[in-house]
Amino acid sequence: MTTTGKVLIISGTCLLLGAVALVGAGVYWWTHHSRVLIQAGKNAVKEGSVFGKSTDNQGCLDEALSRYKQNKGFGGGISTGLFLTGCLESSRATPGFCDDVPKPSEFIRSAHWQINKCEEAGLPDQYCRQLFSQVQQYCERTRSKGK
Repeated sequence: MTTTGKVLIISGTCLLLGAVALVGAGVYWWTHHSRVLIQAGKNAVKEGSVFGKSTDNQGCLDEALSRYKQNKGFGGGISTGLFLTGCLESSRATPGFCDDVPKPSEFIRSAHWQINKCEEAGLPDQYCRQLFSQVQQYCERTRSKGK
């Protein structure tokens, strides 16, 4: 066997073993931490629901943006998005809140709208868009109920 063949076999075997180890580590981590993550998500939705009972849609969004500014990034985007979902569902309607919100299925318009809203809020990062995605989903559910 040529040296090139041996190098390819050894490299392929190392990549395969690395992938197996990575999957194994992920399964191990998930089995030991999934309950905590799921409970944290449920708590965020419940906290949002409680907060939403005392405010309107815009108040929910303002609070979510404020919370996200304190806890930016991937984890902050997820927890704040869950808070916002619970809040919007229990809050009072804000007149015109959904008027200019594009449908989630309008991909290009949605992306531009989310980016613009994040920039207007002073949060031009990629995880902020998750919050406005929650607004879009809420508005879509509201539109569907209204028909």
